[in-house]
Amino acid sequence: MIKTILIDDEQHCITRLQDLISRHPNTFNVIAICNTVEEALNVVPKLQPDLVFLDIKIHDRTGFDFLRNLQAVNFKVIFTTAFDKYAIKAFKFSAFDYLLKPIDVDDFNDSVNRLKNKKNNETIESQIKNLFNNLKPNKNKIITIPSLTGFETLKTEDIVHLEADTSITHIYTKNKKTVVSKPIKFYEDLLDETSFFKTHKSYLININHVKKYYKGKHSYVVMSNNAQVPISVRKKEEFLKRFD
Repeated sequence: MIKTILIDDEQHCITRLQDLISRHPNTFNVIAICNTVEEALNVVPKLQPDLVFLDIKIHDRTGFDFLRNLQAVNFKVIFTTAFDKYAIKAFKFSAFDYLLKPIDVDDFNDSVNRLKNKKNNETIESQIKNLFNNLKPNKNKIITIPSLTGFETLKTEDIVHLEADTSITHIYTKNKKTVVSKPIKFYEDLLDETSFFKTHKSYLININHVKKYYKGKHSYVVMSNNAQVPISVRKKEEFLKRFD
């Protein structure tokens, strides 16, 4: 069973989590409930949980304060939060699981399934480091891409273009290609729209990596990795405005 700690300052949220957890009696063993960051910092290192459900806003502090003040993080984290577009985008960049309050039973069950498929905690501290970077208000974000053996990271500024292939996406940098089991729409919503532009239903490019543009009936751009990416007729005018 998964040794689990709940960290939240609202009793109705704790009760909801307890109810959802109780529906998986052979999966979770709740060993502690903490209502403050200070309490959590005292309890968690002593009890060594496998998993922490971590609220974002805890009284006048945050779940991020809790993580920053730990000497080591050797447990999985599922964030629980009211809708916060900025934080959620950081979670997605860093491949962290999160649950929106009020927590939906199907979303919870999906998280349980993802949790069971995760192999180990070896990469958690690197993910947290990436998360803190991605919470900063800058454009140099780091995407965390899960793999069968752990994860790899890519700086968004190094991404040249993305190409859709049914339900997966090929991400190209100057020197390599990474295949991700997410649709291109996921990255279209995630990546900074001032730097990335969807030229075609199957392509998303980093404007900063455009080398040449060729006009005509079948317009296209040549990227810094020498890839030729088509520009659809309906996207051409909007694309050219980016270079006015």
